Amino acid sequence: MSRKHLRRVSCLSLLATAFGLLSGTAFAQTATPPDAGQTLRDNRQPVAPQRPSSLPSLSVPDETDPGSDPSQRLTVSAIRIEGNTNVPTPVLMTLVADAQGKEQSLGELRAAVRRITDYYRAHGYVVARAYIPAQTIDNGIVVVRVLEGRLAGAAIDNHSAVLTTYLQAVLNAQKLNGEVIVSRTTDRALLLMADLPGVGKVSGKLKPGAEVGTSDLIVTAGAGKRFEGNISLDTYGNRYTGQNRLSGQAAFNNPLHLGDRLSVQTTLTDENMLYGRAAYDLPFGGNGLRIGAAVSNSSYELGREFASLDATGTARTTGLYALYPVVRSLNHNIWLSTNVESRDLKDEIASVNVVTHKSASVATLAAYGDMTDAFFGGGYTSWSLSYVSGNLKINSAAARATDALGPMTAGHYSKLAFSASRLQALTAKTSLSLSLNTQAAGKNLDSSEKFVIGGIYGVRAYPQGEGAGDTGWLANVELRHQVRSGLQVAAFYDAGRVQFSRNLYAPGRNAQSLDSYGLSAAAQRGHVNARITMAFHDGENATTAPDRRPRLWASLGYSF
Repeated sequence: MSRKHLRRVSCLSLLATAFGLLSGTAFAQTATPPDAGQTLRDNRQPVAPQRPSSLPSLSVPDETDPGSDPSQRLTVSAIRIEGNTNVPTPVLMTLVADAQGKEQSLGELRAAVRRITDYYRAHGYVVARAYIPAQTIDNGIVVVRVLEGRLAGAAIDNHSAVLTTYLQAVLNAQKLNGEVIVSRTTDRALLLMADLPGVGKVSGKLKPGAEVGTSDLIVTAGAGKRFEGNISLDTYGNRYTGQNRLSGQAAFNNPLHLGDRLSVQTTLTDENMLYGRAAYDLPFGGNGLRIGAAVSNSSYELGREFASLDATGTARTTGLYALYPVVRSLNHNIWLSTNVESRDLKDEIASVNVVTHKSASVATLAAYGDMTDAFFGGGYTSWSLSYVSGNLKINSAAARATDALGPMTAGHYSKLAFSASRLQALTAKTSLSLSLNTQAAGKNLDSSEKFVIGGIYGVRAYPQGEGAGDTGWLANVELRHQVRSGLQVAAFYDAGRVQFSRNLYAPGRNAQSLDSYGLSAAAQRGHVNARITMAFHDGENATTAPDRRPRLWASLGYSF
């Protein structure tokens, strides 16, 4: 190693010591200042599906009254079922077995046959029905006919600005014509249309077709919002890059009338941290696949106790992404996403003339899912699983040398993250929320890839940025109660643990466990929403900011 590089490494070591002394006097422990990687990590958003504001609906034709006298009596020795193709005959026969071998009224027999219709409907055959056709009964054998219901044709009644030809392509991609009508396929078609930016309420109506046993589908697509977004003011930021944040998001829906979307996001803090992101995506084909591109830029200045260092930095990213709904239904969904991104990170400490420049190429493969059920009064479960593979290049010679002697973050790295949550109804107004987040890493990670357990979305009695490590877990439990429409209160408990370095490279502490408890209240009236959180802890003091008991968080937002 050259003398120049040794001098720079020594300078960095002295600087780290200065950080430790400074934070030691303020918080009695060592605080690591934020850098460009952490700023990027705290602001970036995952590639996630956009949900429609309202779920689509499907109406089916009313069943006609058979008209025959239900009091008419007949002896049924056996039942023969005809017309079923998707459900095996033995399965259907078990539903009407008790109607065989006895005398009964026509009304009683129809009630038994109704079980076949109910079975089909329960399994998603929305227009299927079983009935007793006009017949001459021979030797007590009654024929029951099943009309499973096939789609004869589909048409679009379009009131949105999305091209009708594209909406028709979405419908055609499901290959519904001529097939038995099943809710999982019709729901997917309607939901894929409702997911499109620029499309409002979507509804489908099935009408009797020209032939017996067929139906025609008419899909009505309402007009959606052309512009939408939100503005918020909160105290969720990092102490040194700005705890008080002003944020805004806006989307221009359907600019090319293809169901495309142009979105922008920005955040400004009271310590002059500025983050901005722009993204554009559009559908590719008619089966729900979306592809897009995004760029982001952030800059920061360290304030408070680190202001004298005159430290600044920037983080820039460019990326491509894709999202595909593998399963799309009213009660169960699974999406796959992929994202490739180029990152450029730069930190400068002007007081000692130190510049650190890093770049990274990162690929992410993720799956998202959710499910609504009726378990114990009803609930909602969601989960995500992501795998990240990247290559970090440290372009500054001094920083590269320091990394080689210590954490060794440069080069290829990978990590695996999993999250799951459950919202369980307890009563009409009370619910229980459970969530778990975990991360595992194959080696020591750069700050941009760390797992953090402190802050408003973690252990809430600790500041944003507290407890950052390569591996860890975070659990949150929250009991919520709806006081009245638009007002909810909650009591919560948070706990988490991180391992600072996947591979220990220096003596000292290498893990941190945190927990907290507290109360929160959230209110919404029209377009305005507000939240306040008060969190306490009985454990160790915060190390990255002054310890507060309680710690208060607040936000105020407006959506349009």
